[in-house]
Amino acid sequence: MAGPLPVYPSDRVRRHIRALSVLWIAYGAWTFLHWMIALSIFAGRFGRYFGPWNQGPFSEFPFTHVHSLLPLITITLVGRCILSVLAGLALARRARPARIFALVMAFLTIFRPITGTALAIYTLWVLIPAASRDEYEQISV
Repeated sequence: MAGPLPVYPSDRVRRHIRALSVLWIAYGAWTFLHWMIALSIFAGRFGRYFGPWNQGPFSEFPFTHVHSLLPLITITLVGRCILSVLAGLALARRARPARIFALVMAFLTIFRPITGTALAIYTLWVLIPAASRDEYEQISV
């Protein structure tokens, strides 16, 4: 009959902090890339770049004033990209406030479909337990 399983100290944060920091930086770049692609499509649609193909029952886009919202959306998304990259860099440097900052970013990102939700769940899984807080305090600078 085997004895009880050995208890090892939790090293979840130590094993996952590098991957988490790289994923936050990549998520910021991914979001920026998506917006640049979407912005080029919006510029084509609102700038009448489609020429003779811009005809038919849907030739006039129902939201004719959306082009005035593009700077606001761009500023918001670029800000979110910068905050994501900063969260990744702070985690990579193991700064003391990086854990809280990454948790706040995870809660703000959890409702972004697929990649944002997956990254947020991974971040919460690594950083939110009390044992993770203690371990992060030990490895932080």
